[in-house]
Amino acid sequence: MGIPGPALLLLLLSPGLAAALEPITTAALLTGAASTAYYYLNCRFQECCTKDWIPLDVKGLEADLRRELFGQHIAIDVIPKAFEVFLSNKDSRKPLTISLHGWTGIGKNFVSKIIAKNLYKNGMDSKYVHQFVTGYHFGIAEHTSKYKQQLQEWIRGNVSLCKRSLFIFDEMDKMAPEVIDSIKPFLEYYSQLDGVSYRKAMFIFLSPNLIISRLTFQYSTDGVPTFG
Repeated sequence: MGIPGPALLLLLLSPGLAAALEPITTAALLTGAASTAYYYLNCRFQECCTKDWIPLDVKGLEADLRRELFGQHIAIDVIPKAFEVFLSNKDSRKPLTISLHGWTGIGKNFVSKIIAKNLYKNGMDSKYVHQFVTGYHFGIAEHTSKYKQQLQEWIRGNVSLCKRSLFIFDEMDKMAPEVIDSIKPFLEYYSQLDGVSYRKAMFIFLSPNLIISRLTFQYSTDGVPTFG
């Protein structure tokens, strides 16, 4: 089939077309070509904040939960639905927040790993998945003020790099109330905070207690499966 007239005309004129373009237009074209080349060379081999590296496979998540998680029908039903609704909403008004409760060893961290595995190509090893363990990262009471500042800077910096960042907080029952308070602004219905939108980010909170903290009381989560 022949090339349509307008397309053929553009193809024939293209060798001399660049010389006639204004400098700013030419620069834009060169910038676009450079960006494409950068993506091809860099993101093909190194993790980037793109669909290739963040597939967000909700169907795979549900299949893995049904295959690998036993006796936790609430989690199996609620978690995939929560992610499906959130990820399909292009105009989400706030981040996804999920709380997982249950005794130690019941499967909370295991579920978190399954979630990361299906949302990110590199799973828990993805540079866009951030896990915090209270006893390890926030364990010294005298450093609470420093923890608050560092945590807010960490969340802000990483969401700035990738809006589809996942934050997992373990041992929420041990976290100081002041540190919990430092997380709350990122979970609210703000369109932006200091020029950064957190509406595409995801937060998972793990705790052995049914009442994990003031966070649960004051801020409703999108899914609160109970283990055990």
